[in-house]
Amino acid sequence: MNKYPAAFTDRMRAHFGGDYDAFITALDQPPVTSIRTHPGKFEKHSTTLPLGHPIPWATGGYYLSSRPSFTFDPLFHAGAYYVQESSSMFLEQALKATKLTDKAVRVLDMCAAPGGKSTHLLSLLNQDSLLVSNEIIASRNHTLRQNLARWGYANSIVTQNKAEDFARLGETFDVIVVDAPCSGEGLFRKDKAAIEEWSEANVAMCAERQEDILNNLIQCLKPGGYLIYSTCTYEEAENMQHIERLTRGGNFESIEIANSGDFYPQLTDVSRNGLNGYAFYPHHTKGEGFFISLLRKKGEWRENKSILSKIADKTIAAIRPQLDNFVDEPDTLVALKHQELYHILPAKFWQDYRSLSRLYIRNAGICVGEIKGKDLIPAHELSLCQEMKRDFPAIDLDHAGAISFLKGETVSAPTDLKGWVIIRYQGLGLGFAKVLPNRLNSYFPKEWRILKSQP
Repeated sequence: MNKYPAAFTDRMRAHFGGDYDAFITALDQPPVTSIRTHPGKFEKHSTTLPLGHPIPWATGGYYLSSRPSFTFDPLFHAGAYYVQESSSMFLEQALKATKLTDKAVRVLDMCAAPGGKSTHLLSLLNQDSLLVSNEIIASRNHTLRQNLARWGYANSIVTQNKAEDFARLGETFDVIVVDAPCSGEGLFRKDKAAIEEWSEANVAMCAERQEDILNNLIQCLKPGGYLIYSTCTYEEAENMQHIERLTRGGNFESIEIANSGDFYPQLTDVSRNGLNGYAFYPHHTKGEGFFISLLRKKGEWRENKSILSKIADKTIAAIRPQLDNFVDEPDTLVALKHQELYHILPAKFWQDYRSLSRLYIRNAGICVGEIKGKDLIPAHELSLCQEMKRDFPAIDLDHAGAISFLKGETVSAPTDLKGWVIIRYQGLGLGFAKVLPNRLNSYFPKEWRILKSQP
C-alpha cells in the first residue's frame, strides 16, 4: 500500500466524503493500459496486442488486457497506435461539442508533450485545419516531435514558446486546448514520483501558473472560439475555480459536453452553479484521474479562409524534381528550408506559417530531408507520413527482421530493387534504406533505435 502525505489524504477525505475509502483503495490497484489507434494505419486483424473492450468515449480507443512491451512492436514504431491514458481521451467529446470538426480551424495545443492530445486532435480534425502543438521544455519538445512524426500528418506545426508569446499574436485560434501542468494527483498510481513531489505549496503554485497561462491564452482565442481546459488533478483550485473565474468576467460561457451522460458511471459530472465540469476518478473508471471543461468565448465566430500567395507557388520548385519521386501531389505543398533540411507543409497554411514566424518554430509539416547534388537524402520522418507515395519501392520484413532494422542491425533482404526503398512491416513504413550492388544500407536514425534487449 502506498503512503500518501497526510495533507493529501485530509483534502481527499473532504473532497470525496463517503467515497474516500473506495478512492484510496483504487489508488493502490495496478493502472490500466490503453491505446488509441491511428485511423489510417491500424488494422485490428493484423495486431498481436491483447485488445480488450473499446473505450466508449474515444474512436479507436481500446483497453488492453495486459501491458505488452511496446518497444518491441514494430507497429508502435510505425505509428499504428499511441499508448494513452483512457480518461484523457475524453478530449474527443469536448472537441465534438464545439461542432467545428468539419470546419477549417486553427487549433493550439498549448502544453502538448508527449503528444497524446495532439495526435488525437489530428485524427479528429479535417485536412483543412491546422494544429499548432507547443511545448516549452526542450527535452519534452523533442519527444513531442517524434510522436507527431510517427503519426505522420503534415497539417501541424510544433513550437517551443511561453504563453505570453502567444498572447502577442492576437485573436488567432479557433480552439485552444490547455492540458495544464498540475499537481499530478490523478497520476499517483502510474507515477510514484508524483506522490513524493506533492505538497500543498505545489498545489498553490500550480494554480497560480495555470491562471497565468490561461490569462495569456484567452487573448489569442478568436471570438466565438473554444477553450478546452483539462488537468490530471482533483484540486478545486486547479479545476473548477478557474472555470468560475473565467466566466465571472463575462467574456466566456460554459458549454455542456453533449451526451456526457452516456458515459456514466465511469464519468462524474462535477458541474455546479450552471458551470459544466467533468471528472474521471480511479474508483469509478478504468483509467486515471482527469478533469475537463469546455468554454466558449463570446462573440461571432468566422471561419478561416486560405489565401494562396505567389510566393507559396514558387517555394516547391527548388526540390520539385527530387520530391516527385517520394510524395504525391507536390503542387499542393510549400517547401521550407531550415539550415540544410527541407520541410513540406500544405500550401493552404502558408500564410499561417508566416503569421507564426515570430514564434520559435521547431518543426513545420514534414521534414523531407537534404539535397546533396541532384539527390534527396530522405529524412526518416518522410517514411512515416501520409503524403508518402503508396507505390514507392518497398521491402517488407517479418517481425524479427523489423526488430533488427529498428535496432540498427544489418538486414539482409533479397531484392531486385535499386536505390532508395522504404522498409515496411505489415505494409507500414518503418524507415528508409538504400539498395547497393552488394548490400542494403540502413538509414534508420541512431537516436530512434531500440537500445534495450528483448525480454
